[in-house]
Amino acid sequence: MAKASSPTMRDIAAAAGVSPAAVSLALRDHPSLPITTRRRLQKLAEKLGYKRDPVVASLMAQLRTARSRRGDERIAYFTAWDTRDGWRRAPNENNFFLGARARAARLGYELEHIWARAPGLTTARLSKILQTRAIRGIVLAPFLGPRSHVTMDWSPFAVAAISHTMVRPLVHRASHGHYNGMFLALRQLRHHGYQRIGLATRREQSERVGDLWLAALLVYQKTIPAARRVPPFLCEGVSGFSAEHFQEWVEKRKPDVVVSNLREPLDLLRGAGRRVPEDIGYASLDLPTPDDTAAGVDQQAAEVGAAAVDQVVTQLQNNEYGLPRTPRTVYLDGVWREGDTLARRPRAVGDPP
Repeated sequence: MAKASSPTMRDIAAAAGVSPAAVSLALRDHPSLPITTRRRLQKLAEKLGYKRDPVVASLMAQLRTARSRRGDERIAYFTAWDTRDGWRRAPNENNFFLGARARAARLGYELEHIWARAPGLTTARLSKILQTRAIRGIVLAPFLGPRSHVTMDWSPFAVAAISHTMVRPLVHRASHGHYNGMFLALRQLRHHGYQRIGLATRREQSERVGDLWLAALLVYQKTIPAARRVPPFLCEGVSGFSAEHFQEWVEKRKPDVVVSNLREPLDLLRGAGRRVPEDIGYASLDLPTPDDTAAGVDQQAAEVGAAAVDQVVTQLQNNEYGLPRTPRTVYLDGVWREGDTLARRPRAVGDPP
Protein backbone atom coordinates (compact mmCIF):
# COMPACT_ATOMS: atom_id res chain seq x y z
CA MET A 1 0.00 0.00 0.00
CA ALA A 2 1.44 3.36 -1.03
CA LYS A 3 2.33 5.73 1.78
CA ALA A 4 0.37 9.01 1.76
CA SER A 5 2.53 11.97 0.79
CA SER A 6 3.06 14.86 3.17
CA PRO A 7 0.88 17.91 2.43
CA THR A 8 2.60 20.84 0.75
CA MET A 9 2.45 24.52 1.64
CA ARG A 10 -0.06 24.95 -1.18
CA ASP A 11 -2.31 22.35 0.45
CA ILE A 12 -2.11 24.19 3.78
CA ALA A 13 -2.76 27.53 2.05
CA ALA A 14 -5.83 26.13 0.30
CA ALA A 15 -7.21 24.73 3.56
CA ALA A 16 -6.62 28.03 5.39
CA GLY A 17 -7.74 30.34 2.60
CA VAL A 18 -4.42 32.20 2.43
CA SER A 19 -1.52 32.41 -0.01
CA PRO A 20 1.38 29.90 -0.03
CA ALA A 21 3.70 32.82 0.75
CA ALA A 22 1.78 33.47 3.98
CA VAL A 23 2.12 29.81 4.96
CA SER A 24 5.87 29.96 4.27
CA LEU A 25 6.23 33.03 6.48
CA ALA A 26 4.14 31.45 9.24
CA LEU A 27 6.16 28.23 9.29
CA ARG A 28 9.33 30.32 9.63
CA ASP A 29 7.66 32.36 12.40
CA HIS A 30 8.35 35.56 10.46
CA PRO A 31 7.38 38.71 12.40
CA SER A 32 5.77 40.29 9.31
CA LEU A 33 2.67 38.20 10.06
CA PRO A 34 0.53 38.78 13.17
CA ILE A 35 1.32 36.31 15.92
CA THR A 36 -2.25 34.98 15.89
CA THR A 37 -2.01 34.24 12.15
CA ARG A 38 1.34 32.49 12.58
CA ARG A 39 0.06 30.26 15.38
CA ARG A 40 -3.17 29.42 13.49
CA LEU A 41 -1.28 28.34 10.36
CA GLN A 42 1.35 26.45 12.38
CA LYS A 43 -1.36 24.47 14.17
CA LEU A 44 -3.11 23.73 10.89
CA ALA A 45 0.14 22.51 9.33
CA GLU A 46 0.73 20.23 12.31
CA LYS A 47 -2.84 18.90 12.12
CA LEU A 48 -2.48 18.13 8.40
CA GLY A 49 0.83 16.34 8.98
CA TYR A 50 3.12 18.80 7.21
CA LYS A 51 6.83 17.93 7.41
CA ARG A 52 9.65 20.25 6.44
CA ASP A 53 11.94 18.94 3.67
CA PRO A 54 15.48 19.06 5.17
CA VAL A 55 17.15 19.22 1.73
CA VAL A 56 15.05 22.20 0.64
CA ALA A 57 15.58 23.88 4.02
CA SER A 58 19.36 23.48 3.68
CA LEU A 59 19.35 24.96 0.19
CA MET A 60 17.27 27.93 1.30
CA ALA A 61 19.66 28.58 4.18
CA GLN A 62 22.58 28.59 1.73
CA LEU A 63 20.75 31.03 -0.53
CA ARG A 64 20.03 33.37 2.38
CA THR A 65 23.69 33.23 3.43
CA ALA A 66 24.79 34.02 -0.12
CA ARG A 67 22.45 37.00 -0.24
CA SER A 68 23.82 38.27 3.08
CA ARG A 69 27.38 38.05 1.75
CA ARG A 70 26.45 40.17 -1.24
CA GLY A 71 24.68 42.72 0.93
CA ASP A 72 27.26 42.89 3.75
CA GLU A 73 24.57 42.35 6.36
CA ARG A 74 25.63 43.38 9.84
CA ILE A 75 25.20 41.91 13.31
CA ALA A 76 25.34 44.24 16.31
CA TYR A 77 27.68 43.39 19.20
CA PHE A 78 26.35 45.08 22.33
CA THR A 79 28.64 45.96 25.22
CA ALA A 80 27.39 47.66 28.38
CA TRP A 81 30.50 48.57 30.35
CA ASP A 82 30.90 51.97 32.01
CA THR A 83 33.07 53.15 29.12
CA ARG A 84 32.92 52.45 25.41
CA ASP A 85 36.10 50.41 25.17
CA GLY A 86 36.91 49.40 28.74
CA TRP A 87 35.98 45.79 27.95
CA ARG A 88 38.84 45.54 25.45
CA ARG A 89 41.33 45.53 28.35
CA ALA A 90 39.75 42.37 29.77
CA PRO A 91 41.31 39.41 27.89
CA ASN A 92 38.21 37.21 27.91
CA GLU A 93 35.95 40.04 26.77
CA ASN A 94 38.31 40.85 23.93
CA ASN A 95 38.52 37.18 22.96
CA PHE A 96 34.73 36.89 22.91
CA PHE A 97 34.60 39.77 20.43
CA LEU A 98 37.46 38.52 18.24
CA GLY A 99 35.91 35.06 18.02
CA ALA A 100 32.50 36.50 17.23
CA ARG A 101 33.90 38.82 14.57
CA ALA A 102 35.87 36.04 12.88
CA ARG A 103 32.87 33.71 12.76
CA ALA A 104 30.59 36.48 11.49
CA ALA A 105 33.03 37.28 8.67
CA ARG A 106 33.27 33.61 7.75
CA LEU A 107 29.48 33.44 7.47
CA GLY A 108 29.29 36.62 5.39
CA TYR A 109 28.33 39.15 8.07
CA GLU A 110 30.00 42.23 9.46
CA LEU A 111 30.10 42.57 13.26
CA GLU A 112 29.45 46.12 14.45
CA HIS A 113 30.30 47.10 18.02
CA ILE A 114 27.65 49.22 19.73
CA TRP A 115 28.10 50.70 23.19
CA ALA A 116 24.65 50.22 24.68
CA ARG A 117 25.34 52.57 27.62
CA ALA A 118 26.35 55.59 25.56
CA PRO A 119 25.11 58.84 27.15
CA GLY A 120 21.54 59.64 26.07
CA LEU A 121 21.04 56.30 24.31
CA THR A 122 17.69 54.86 25.40
CA THR A 123 16.60 51.39 24.41
CA ALA A 124 13.85 52.86 22.23
CA ARG A 125 16.36 55.04 20.38
CA LEU A 126 18.79 52.12 20.10
CA SER A 127 16.09 49.91 18.60
CA LYS A 128 15.24 52.62 16.06
CA ILE A 129 18.91 53.05 15.12
CA LEU A 130 19.30 49.33 14.51
CA GLN A 131 16.20 49.14 12.36
CA THR A 132 17.27 52.22 10.39
CA ARG A 133 20.61 50.53 9.69
CA ALA A 134 18.80 47.29 8.76
CA ILE A 135 20.56 45.40 11.56
CA ARG A 136 18.45 42.40 12.53
CA GLY A 137 20.89 40.34 14.61
CA ILE A 138 22.29 41.13 18.07
CA VAL A 139 24.99 39.46 20.17
CA LEU A 140 24.93 40.56 23.81
CA ALA A 141 28.38 40.59 25.41
CA PRO A 142 28.61 39.82 29.15
CA PHE A 143 27.41 42.57 31.47
CA LEU A 144 29.41 43.87 34.42
CA GLY A 145 26.66 42.96 36.90
CA PRO A 146 25.98 39.28 37.60
CA ARG A 147 22.18 39.59 37.42
CA SER A 148 21.49 42.15 34.70
CA HIS A 149 18.34 42.67 32.67
CA VAL A 150 17.43 44.71 29.60
CA THR A 151 13.99 46.14 28.81
CA MET A 152 13.65 46.48 25.05
CA ASP A 153 11.35 45.54 22.18
CA TRP A 154 13.11 42.41 20.95
CA SER A 155 10.49 41.41 18.37
CA PRO A 156 12.41 42.72 15.29
CA PHE A 157 15.69 41.04 16.24
CA ALA A 158 17.45 37.68 16.39
CA VAL A 159 19.34 37.66 19.70
CA ALA A 160 21.91 35.57 21.56
CA ALA A 161 23.85 36.35 24.73
CA ILE A 162 27.31 35.36 25.87
CA SER A 163 27.59 33.86 29.38
CA HIS A 164 25.07 34.05 32.24
CA THR A 165 25.15 37.69 33.30
CA MET A 166 21.83 38.65 31.68
CA VAL A 167 19.04 36.89 33.55
CA ARG A 168 16.07 38.73 31.97
CA PRO A 169 14.74 38.31 29.40
CA LEU A 170 15.57 34.71 28.59
CA VAL A 171 17.32 34.43 25.23
CA HIS A 172 19.52 31.91 23.48
CA ARG A 173 23.05 32.01 24.87
CA ALA A 174 26.54 30.53 24.53
CA SER A 175 28.84 30.00 27.46
CA HIS A 176 31.87 28.15 28.69
CA GLY A 177 30.69 25.09 30.62
CA HIS A 178 31.78 26.29 34.05
CA TYR A 179 30.45 23.19 35.82
CA ASN A 180 32.45 20.90 33.53
CA GLY A 181 35.40 23.29 33.78
CA MET A 182 35.53 22.88 37.55
CA PHE A 183 35.33 19.12 37.28
CA LEU A 184 38.11 19.16 34.70
CA ALA A 185 40.27 21.07 37.18
CA LEU A 186 39.31 18.73 40.06
CA ARG A 187 40.23 15.63 38.03
CA GLN A 188 43.58 17.12 37.06
CA LEU A 189 44.37 18.15 40.63
CA ARG A 190 43.53 14.69 41.91
CA HIS A 191 45.77 13.27 39.17
CA HIS A 192 48.59 15.50 40.45
CA GLY A 193 48.06 14.04 43.92
CA TYR A 194 46.33 16.97 45.65
CA GLN A 195 43.81 16.01 48.32
CA ARG A 196 42.61 19.21 49.99
CA ILE A 197 41.32 21.39 47.16
CA GLY A 198 40.09 24.85 48.13
CA LEU A 199 38.10 27.23 45.90
CA ALA A 200 38.75 30.95 46.40
CA THR A 201 36.88 33.64 44.50
CA ARG A 202 34.63 36.68 44.94
CA ARG A 203 30.97 36.01 45.56
CA GLU A 204 29.94 38.20 42.62
CA GLN A 205 32.30 36.24 40.35
CA SER A 206 30.57 33.05 41.42
CA GLU A 207 27.19 34.62 40.68
CA ARG A 208 28.37 35.71 37.23
CA VAL A 209 28.71 32.06 36.22
CA GLY A 210 25.47 30.96 37.85
CA ASP A 211 27.37 29.48 40.85
CA LEU A 212 28.31 26.54 38.63
CA TRP A 213 31.89 26.33 39.95
CA LEU A 214 30.56 26.15 43.48
CA ALA A 215 27.92 23.57 42.51
CA ALA A 216 30.53 21.28 40.95
CA LEU A 217 32.80 21.60 43.97
CA LEU A 218 30.02 20.72 46.42
CA VAL A 219 29.04 17.68 44.35
CA TYR A 220 32.69 16.58 44.25
CA GLN A 221 33.08 16.99 48.00
CA LYS A 222 30.29 14.48 48.57
CA THR A 223 32.57 11.84 46.99
CA ILE A 224 35.56 12.34 49.29
CA PRO A 225 36.07 11.83 53.04
CA ALA A 226 34.81 14.68 55.18
CA ALA A 227 38.33 15.28 56.52
CA ARG A 228 39.48 16.34 53.03
CA ARG A 229 36.64 18.78 52.34
CA VAL A 230 37.74 22.42 52.32
CA PRO A 231 34.97 25.03 52.71
CA PRO A 232 35.27 27.58 49.86
CA PHE A 233 36.54 31.10 50.45
CA LEU A 234 34.02 33.55 48.96
CA CYS A 235 35.20 37.13 49.30
CA GLU A 236 32.45 39.74 49.60
CA GLY A 237 32.58 42.85 47.42
CA VAL A 238 34.28 43.61 44.12
CA SER A 239 37.21 45.75 45.31
CA GLY A 240 39.54 42.83 45.84
CA PHE A 241 40.56 40.06 48.18
CA SER A 242 41.13 40.80 51.82
CA ALA A 243 44.69 39.57 52.36
CA GLU A 244 44.07 39.12 56.08
CA HIS A 245 40.90 37.05 55.65
CA PHE A 246 42.38 34.97 52.85
CA GLN A 247 45.48 34.12 54.89
CA GLU A 248 43.26 33.21 57.86
CA TRP A 249 41.33 30.83 55.61
CA VAL A 250 44.54 29.21 54.34
CA GLU A 251 45.86 28.79 57.88
CA LYS A 252 42.61 27.39 59.26
CA ARG A 253 41.46 25.18 56.37
CA LYS A 254 44.93 24.13 55.18
CA PRO A 255 44.25 23.52 51.46
CA ASP A 256 47.18 21.91 49.66
CA VAL A 257 46.05 23.61 46.43
CA VAL A 258 43.95 26.72 45.76
CA VAL A 259 41.77 26.88 42.64
CA SER A 260 40.37 30.22 41.44
CA ASN A 261 39.35 32.18 38.38
CA LEU A 262 41.31 35.13 39.78
CA ARG A 263 44.99 35.97 40.06
CA GLU A 264 44.77 37.46 43.58
CA PRO A 265 45.05 34.14 45.46
CA LEU A 266 48.31 33.29 43.69
CA ASP A 267 49.75 36.75 44.38
CA LEU A 268 48.66 36.62 48.04
CA LEU A 269 50.17 33.17 48.55
CA ARG A 270 53.49 34.33 47.18
CA GLY A 271 53.26 37.64 49.03
CA ALA A 272 52.93 35.73 52.30
CA GLY A 273 56.16 33.87 51.59
CA ARG A 274 54.59 30.59 50.51
CA ARG A 275 56.39 28.83 47.70
CA VAL A 276 54.20 27.84 44.77
CA PRO A 277 54.06 24.96 44.00
CA GLU A 278 56.52 23.60 46.60
CA ASP A 279 54.45 24.58 49.66
CA ILE A 280 51.01 24.93 48.10
CA GLY A 281 49.62 24.59 44.59
CA TYR A 282 47.49 26.95 42.52
CA ALA A 283 45.26 26.26 39.51
CA SER A 284 43.29 28.74 37.45
CA LEU A 285 39.73 28.23 36.28
CA ASP A 286 40.29 30.88 33.62
CA LEU A 287 43.50 31.19 31.57
CA PRO A 288 42.55 33.79 28.95
CA THR A 289 46.03 34.37 27.48
CA PRO A 290 48.45 31.79 26.01
CA ASP A 291 51.46 33.32 27.77
CA ASP A 292 50.10 32.65 31.29
CA THR A 293 52.43 30.08 32.88
CA ALA A 294 49.96 28.94 35.56
CA ALA A 295 48.22 25.59 35.31
CA GLY A 296 44.50 25.63 34.70
CA VAL A 297 41.53 25.73 32.35
CA ASP A 298 41.50 27.64 29.08
CA GLN A 299 37.83 28.55 28.63
CA GLN A 300 38.17 28.94 24.83
CA ALA A 301 36.52 32.37 24.92
CA ALA A 302 36.90 32.98 21.19
CA GLU A 303 34.93 29.80 20.46
CA VAL A 304 32.21 30.92 22.86
CA GLY A 305 31.89 34.21 20.96
CA ALA A 306 31.73 32.30 17.69
CA ALA A 307 28.97 30.04 19.06
CA ALA A 308 26.85 33.09 19.95
CA VAL A 309 27.14 34.32 16.37
CA ASP A 310 26.14 30.87 15.11
CA GLN A 311 22.96 31.11 17.18
CA VAL A 312 22.10 34.54 15.78
CA VAL A 313 22.81 33.53 12.18
CA THR A 314 20.68 30.38 12.52
CA GLN A 315 17.78 32.55 13.65
CA LEU A 316 18.32 35.00 10.80
CA GLN A 317 18.41 32.21 8.23
CA ASN A 318 15.20 30.74 9.64
CA ASN A 319 13.53 34.14 9.97
CA GLU A 320 13.13 33.67 13.72
CA TYR A 321 12.81 36.98 15.54
CA GLY A 322 11.93 38.06 19.02
CA LEU A 323 12.26 36.23 22.32
CA PRO A 324 12.35 32.47 21.84
CA ARG A 325 9.64 30.25 23.22
CA THR A 326 12.30 27.74 24.24
CA PRO A 327 15.65 29.43 24.94
CA ARG A 328 18.67 27.24 24.24
CA THR A 329 22.07 27.42 25.93
CA VAL A 330 25.18 26.05 24.22
CA TYR A 331 27.94 25.07 26.65
CA LEU A 332 31.50 24.74 25.35
CA ASP A 333 34.09 22.73 27.25
CA GLY A 334 37.46 24.25 28.07
CA VAL A 335 40.86 22.57 27.78
CA TRP A 336 43.44 21.91 30.47
CA ARG A 337 46.90 23.52 30.28
CA GLU A 338 49.79 22.36 32.43
CA GLY A 339 51.81 25.06 34.16
CA ASP A 340 54.44 25.86 36.76
CA THR A 341 52.02 26.36 39.68
CA LEU A 342 51.40 22.65 40.31
CA ALA A 343 53.68 19.83 41.42
CA ARG A 344 53.31 16.08 41.43
CA ARG A 345 52.45 14.83 44.89
CA PRO A 346 52.36 11.26 46.21
CA ARG A 347 48.83 9.93 46.37
CA ALA A 348 47.29 8.62 49.54
CA VAL A 349 46.74 4.87 49.88
CA GLY A 350 43.56 3.92 48.10
CA ASP A 351 43.27 7.31 46.34
CA PRO A 352 42.03 6.86 42.74
CA PRO A 353 44.32 8.02 39.90
